[in-house]
Amino acid sequence: MVNEVGRKILSPPKLEDLYQEIAKTVQNAFHFHHISIWTYEKYKGEAVLKAKEGLVPYAKEIGDRIPIERGMIGWSMKHGETLISNDVTQEPKYHAFPGLKTKSELCCVIQLQGQVMGCLNVESEKMYAFEDSDVIVIEHIADLCAVAIQSIKNFQEVKEFNRILEKKVEEKTKALSEAQQMLQYENKNLKTFIDQKLPDIKIIGNSLTLKELLNMVDRIAPTDATVVVQGESGTGKELIAKRLHEKSHRANAPYVTINCGALNENLLISELFGHEKGSFTGAHQQKIGLVETAHQGTLFLDEIGEMGKHMQTKLLRFLQEGEFYRVGGKKALKVNVRVISATNKDLEYEVQEGNFREDLFYRLNTITLRVPPLRKRKEDIEHLVHHFLKTSLWGESKTKEITPDALQYLTEYQWPGNIRELQNVVERLKILSDGKQITKEDIGRHIKFPKTSPTQTTTDLGTIIALEDMEKTHILRTLEYFDGNKTKAAMALGITIKTLYNKLNRYIEPQVTH
Repeated sequence: MVNEVGRKILSPPKLEDLYQEIAKTVQNAFHFHHISIWTYEKYKGEAVLKAKEGLVPYAKEIGDRIPIERGMIGWSMKHGETLISNDVTQEPKYHAFPGLKTKSELCCVIQLQGQVMGCLNVESEKMYAFEDSDVIVIEHIADLCAVAIQSIKNFQEVKEFNRILEKKVEEKTKALSEAQQMLQYENKNLKTFIDQKLPDIKIIGNSLTLKELLNMVDRIAPTDATVVVQGESGTGKELIAKRLHEKSHRANAPYVTINCGALNENLLISELFGHEKGSFTGAHQQKIGLVETAHQGTLFLDEIGEMGKHMQTKLLRFLQEGEFYRVGGKKALKVNVRVISATNKDLEYEVQEGNFREDLFYRLNTITLRVPPLRKRKEDIEHLVHHFLKTSLWGESKTKEITPDALQYLTEYQWPGNIRELQNVVERLKILSDGKQITKEDIGRHIKFPKTSPTQTTTDLGTIIALEDMEKTHILRTLEYFDGNKTKAAMALGITIKTLYNKLNRYIEPQVTH
């Protein structure tokens, strides 16, 4: 009988059904007047009714509680001992419940390894209903109950642990996916560049101006001095910065660049210094900033003149203290980084205008390297043209030659966009010109007949000439372009053929005086 009871109560479906299954199984086997199962909540000092079976209605409902100090049930759980009374009228610990005609009561504690879990309580309407053999059987059933209860609790704990573990794995997988998406977005959209091993640095030219600049770069490179590289757009400031890094003792460490003008101020701060998880909306993961990435190496800040005032303050503190905080971070971080910056603006003028912090200017401006515009190193144009003819921005292309007169046009042009503009023009000529040579007919009108800018006529002393000489030169070049056709030349110049003849007579064919 006990084995049958054991088989049933040791394989219940779940914990909430276990107690009632035990009560029902025991009652079906022994047909007691009443049976109830209670659990012990020690921290509250209470017993909780979990199940009941019997022929007589019971006043207490499932979930009701009684103080641990009350009745035989409470005493049995409090002391961890079996308590039996075959005449409850003589038992001072007995507590009567309405609706029961109990004469005998047996309370067997449910416990495992000395830990009290509850009580299996059996009641009879007869006096002297329980013998010693009954006590042994009920105690054995109580022990089986303890094992069953603990097994299901263990199973539930493992199940809950697995549920929590699965949730954590799901959260981490989602976070990793979001981090990967964010990284892909940043790689696609941000104007940042990280390069451990730089490609060969090729600075083309043989002019005295360029040689002096490169000599200065090579003298500065081995130091840790902060450097500002100034120059117009397209002059190759980035190549100078790379050469400073490549010629330094940091050459094998990271070289990190960021365009300060390509990002808004808040994003620039996050990119440079990083952020902690949850520091702002969208900050799903901790982000390591470019300053940390550049540790032991070089940080190149391009277009630093575009940096906002708030970012300038943070950069100044970093340069002064050598430490920084991630956005939302509380811990100061230290790195060893050499800072090189570049700008096409006059930072001294920007300081005077209040657009750039004076103290930051002096921190950055230990040494200033001024990259000359292409119009100041015209002797290098031929070298650059031949280099660009042999290389390509857009993949494979046929190698072409250039005629001397076409090269002359390129050499005389002022190149406001500097080397970058020259490279783009040569690439376009290689693609659009017919044959194996680039001729003067392939050269665009804006290069053959450039509009003289106010800057060139007022600030570049080498271009200031008399107005009549300028007009004469322009008329002659227009005629040359149209192979001497005066009608086409007059139309291109926007004057009548008569006016053209008058000007030719004035400038080109002077009158003979008698």
